[in-house]
Amino acid sequence: MSDDIPAVPESEGDRSEGDRSAADSPQADGPQADTSQADGPQADGSPADTPQADGLRLVEANVDLDDASGVSRRRLLSLGGLGVGAVAAAGLGSWAFLKRGKADDHEADGLTVTKSWADREIRVTAPSGVCEAPLVVAYENGFFKDAGLNVVLKKTGTDEDVAAAVGSGKYTASNGIFFNFLGPIYNGAPVKLSGGLHHGCLDLYVRDDGSVPSVSSLKGRRIGVSSLQGSATNFFSLDLLDAGINSSPAAKQVEWVVIEQDLLPKALKDKKVDAIATAGGFLPIIQGVKDGWAREVSNNRDLSRNASYPCCAVALNQTFVSEDPVTAARLVTAWARGSRWAGANLQKTAEIESSAKYVPDKPENILPVLRTLTFDPSPKNLQRALEPGIAKFIHTGFLPSSTDARALADKVFVNLGLDF
Repeated sequence: MSDDIPAVPESEGDRSEGDRSAADSPQADGPQADTSQADGPQADGSPADTPQADGLRLVEANVDLDDASGVSRRRLLSLGGLGVGAVAAAGLGSWAFLKRGKADDHEADGLTVTKSWADREIRVTAPSGVCEAPLVVAYENGFFKDAGLNVVLKKTGTDEDVAAAVGSGKYTASNGIFFNFLGPIYNGAPVKLSGGLHHGCLDLYVRDDGSVPSVSSLKGRRIGVSSLQGSATNFFSLDLLDAGINSSPAAKQVEWVVIEQDLLPKALKDKKVDAIATAGGFLPIIQGVKDGWAREVSNNRDLSRNASYPCCAVALNQTFVSEDPVTAARLVTAWARGSRWAGANLQKTAEIESSAKYVPDKPENILPVLRTLTFDPSPKNLQRALEPGIAKFIHTGFLPSSTDARALADKVFVNLGLDF
């Protein structure tokens, strides 16, 4: 069950952003948490010289994985006391900060409010990792309050379908890699996306023993993930595609092994899996790289050819957006302000994430992870990436082969008049 996180005290609005430190930021007991040189996609979204996946049929996104005739999520194989399950695979530029005022309560930049949310509680899913620094900073430094927003952070449930929960109105907003929301929105989830927040929080690791020299060596191998619908699974399906590996359930060319994130490094070290895909800058496996037994084979920072796609976007409830796009724009702008502040104040951001208990670790361990992220919030960049990203994602089998990439991109993105 979700728990409210207390709102921060009133922020000191006359202070510059760079002067706000972790010591004087409002502290709340937060939840416990556990520019690429790569080639981009072609105009149609497919990678240059992508090997074909041996003519194998692409699988519809709405395949019932619990159907007896298909791959079942319930038929999980026990792995050596780890309590895991194996499932055959499916695969500062110009910007405006909107201040609340009487003149723009009902109209701003051509956006018209039909039902005001200005004084309503805005429920946002609570941060759960280092990479959610933009949200942590926007909340803890009072940027949402500066925008006149009553934001309350809500803890999500284990394995909760966040896209569905945002669509239902349980949460007003969340964030995540845009690929996570494509299937649900295609299938009718009333969710809209705006404001890519950063790059660089997804990583693919193998043992540093030569067993998996490259992504293309993963054909027929096992990849540990914390969720079949997670950011890492969706993103690295694109890397598998580039390597000529069909990641769809029917193809069975790779096996996703569902493991609790805390146990992923041990599963890799003990050879229960051949690779693990993680999100959010997972500190234990980063330590494994420092210790010499693990190696990063891909990431969405500078190793993957798909690294140009924004990592996390702001997902918004469609009713909220349609009724009050002005308040929605304030929310996204404050969130983006948090991203830019985090990028310009990495040390202070690490201190905030640690002292407010969003990340259960010391600032000195959080800081190196923050340094791997590129904080470059931009709704415009997200919009540009959507159509080619969708066109390529279709080839993974997670969307029907008949999907119209342009139509889905138009359906997914909401233009809130934000010019950054």
